[in-house]
Amino acid sequence: MAFTHKARVLAALRGEMVDRLPYVPRLDLWYLANSTSGTLPKQYAGAAMNEIARAEGWPFHHRFCDNQLDPAYQPLYLHRGIGVFYSRDTPYDVVLPKDVEVEVRRTGPRTQVTYRTPLGSVSTLMHYDVDSQRHGITNPAVIEHLIKTPADYAPAGYLFEHMDVVPSFERYRRWKEEDIGDNGVAVAVGCLVASPMHWIQHDLCDATQFFIHSKDCQDEMRGLAERIAPLQEKILNLVAQSPADVVWWGSNFDEMITFPPYFAKEIQPWIRKAAQALNAAGKLVLCHTDGENRGLLDLIRDSGMNIAESLCPAPMTKVTLAEFCRHWTPRMSLFGGIPSTVVMPGTSEADFEAYMDQLFRAVAPGQRIVVGIADEVPPSAVFSRLQRIGERIEKEGRLPLEAGAFRPTPDAAQARATTQVAAATAPRAPDDVFQTVRQDVFKGKHRDIARHVEDLLAQGQPASQILERGLIAAITQVGDRMASGEAFIPEVLLAARAMTTAVDVLAPHLAASGDKQRGKVLIGTVTGDMHDIGKNLVVTMLRGVGFDVRDLGINVSRDKFYDEVAAFEPDVLGLSSLLTTTMMEMRTIVAGMKDRGLDERCKIIVGGAPVSEEFARQIGADGYARNAVEAVRLVKRLMAQDAPALAD
Repeated sequence: MAFTHKARVLAALRGEMVDRLPYVPRLDLWYLANSTSGTLPKQYAGAAMNEIARAEGWPFHHRFCDNQLDPAYQPLYLHRGIGVFYSRDTPYDVVLPKDVEVEVRRTGPRTQVTYRTPLGSVSTLMHYDVDSQRHGITNPAVIEHLIKTPADYAPAGYLFEHMDVVPSFERYRRWKEEDIGDNGVAVAVGCLVASPMHWIQHDLCDATQFFIHSKDCQDEMRGLAERIAPLQEKILNLVAQSPADVVWWGSNFDEMITFPPYFAKEIQPWIRKAAQALNAAGKLVLCHTDGENRGLLDLIRDSGMNIAESLCPAPMTKVTLAEFCRHWTPRMSLFGGIPSTVVMPGTSEADFEAYMDQLFRAVAPGQRIVVGIADEVPPSAVFSRLQRIGERIEKEGRLPLEAGAFRPTPDAAQARATTQVAAATAPRAPDDVFQTVRQDVFKGKHRDIARHVEDLLAQGQPASQILERGLIAAITQVGDRMASGEAFIPEVLLAARAMTTAVDVLAPHLAASGDKQRGKVLIGTVTGDMHDIGKNLVVTMLRGVGFDVRDLGINVSRDKFYDEVAAFEPDVLGLSSLLTTTMMEMRTIVAGMKDRGLDERCKIIVGGAPVSEEFARQIGADGYARNAVEAVRLVKRLMAQDAPALAD
């Protein structure tokens, strides 16, 4: 049987055995960045993205990016701050309430959108410029979210409660039939967020603030979710009637951000609901599972989704491709499997070929697999490697594959509990006067801890002892529990907030006693990257254990790093990146530090989802940490010079 690209991919996604492994590299980010920078391969200079894919014999991927520097496309993304798009792959349009006035102000790369409702006004601020596009960033970055204070919940609720959706089937059909045709699968965007609460977390609230609000504003947040739910139900019912074969429902799942108890309560039921409605209509449900999913393996497997797309295995995450295949393919299909770092210049040719060798063994016999680059093909990808993957799949990807002597490693995820872990408690010693403040940290009691610290000071306890034996001991234990998977990000953030409150009380007493801080750390997320939750945890943990930390925030230019290193004179510079599209900026900054002699003033450490210890070595950094706990240990080690930052 001869397969078209569309038929082969669809059959694989449905769990059928096809003639060979489908290979679908998603070129959106790569194409957008390189066409903007004029760095497309010479043979494809000036070519459209689909022309390149067709020439290479690759199926088209479901998403197509728009040039948002072209004013014609900007209105499609105007409401990105509330999670609303008007793209070709969306078979419906959201209609805003008639009694809500929308005010748009553009200032250079910044766009502020204000929604004036009968219950008050709320606004978003977005950023997009040519540098964003050169980095392959496809959506405007939200600088200020809709929900900033508790007062924003009421007008936001009104806005969502009175939205409506209408079909745009004809627009979607034209894209599906004319742009995609038999060259690929036109995945329809149902909802990029899986549930009403996920909508708040993903789009409406700052990543860190979401977890604080979930503690402080529970009623307001739950009320907003209840007002979003009818809109999401309408979207689900409408896409079930659409001409799509596959519908995207939910994205960006990660064991830290969408941690297991939260996923089980707020996300999994809605995926099941979507799967029930869409499967009944003959459609497959695709979820964008691009994060660290070790702690979510069982929950995702049991969610009812049909396709785990953007599958990102080790070495970028902790789960091997073999584990994913064994754990998930009995129930759902996998789309991805090649970490984007594998096709980047930092990975040697030998390591690239070795990864491909193990891929063929890991996915055997090859059913329920569509090979792709996870999350997407990065702008700095070595194009010849994309071609080489296609060549090897053509030669070696005939199905069924033979696994040979391959034996996957044991799946440690089966031993992981996915229920809510109770707040930590420390052993109580009868004469331990610091137990109360430790418990305040464990339980996130930021309102009580200031009074308890003042009580200890009044009793004559030295500020340094309160800090070391009370606060640092507690936050270290919380960090250790997070590293072992026993604590989740809300617990850590709430504990950190309590810690910060206590340190503020102690600060003047520590200064008066002449106690010195451990050292100075400068930290920021590199240019082109707007993610900060991991960086914020590192900042909080470092401050909690006594370091003087200057946080430069997100989207920090290389010149800003150089200037601040010269001015602040830190002992350690920390660089953060969550995107493969921006991690190469770290290499440039490290090289710039060396060129300016600034590397002699401080150590340089790196971290973030796509970053690895090997990458840190390659770019000349002094250390790598994969989470906040390891970052604190690394900084302490570098400061003490007890051991080299990276193993030989």
